[in-house]
Amino acid sequence: MKKFLIIAIVAALAITSSVFAFTYTTATTTIGVTAIESDFAEVTANLTGYSAPTVFGKYAGTWPTGTLFDIAPDSSYTGDLVIQVYLVNTGDLIPYYQHLNMKLEYQDSGSAIVDDQGIPQVLNLQNAAVTFDWSSGNGTSPYYVKLTGGGYRLHKWKTVTGDYQPQLWCEVTQR
Repeated sequence: MKKFLIIAIVAALAITSSVFAFTYTTATTTIGVTAIESDFAEVTANLTGYSAPTVFGKYAGTWPTGTLFDIAPDSSYTGDLVIQVYLVNTGDLIPYYQHLNMKLEYQDSGSAIVDDQGIPQVLNLQNAAVTFDWSSGNGTSPYYVKLTGGGYRLHKWKTVTGDYQPQLWCEVTQR
């Protein structure tokens, strides 16, 4: 009797383990992903009407206002964006500038601030990056990163003998 019981248990284990193994090895699933045909936004440098000041040794001044970048989200993109602007040549500027600050705003086509924070951001030698958060549907396209104020002062003991203008870089990512 024990012999039949042991054979029955072994047979039951053999049958059930093969069913589980067979089911496990043949299970499949498909995840549908749709590829977007275009970028979610385009960034273009736009210095139309902007004239950088000529800086020279022992001088202080203000930056002229104007548009720096155009941001055009794709019309089919419904997500939110993060717009970051960087001052990329701080290492070249620090030896010559005592201070440098630029007030930047993220505006729509009607010149309204459309950044979620609703305030200008300040870019300077100590804070060489600013971030604008934009929610989809906020404002009217196209959008702009604009320089709306700020100033600079060169070190009084330095005489500038080259081109030491700030270089800006804009990056747009999905949020």
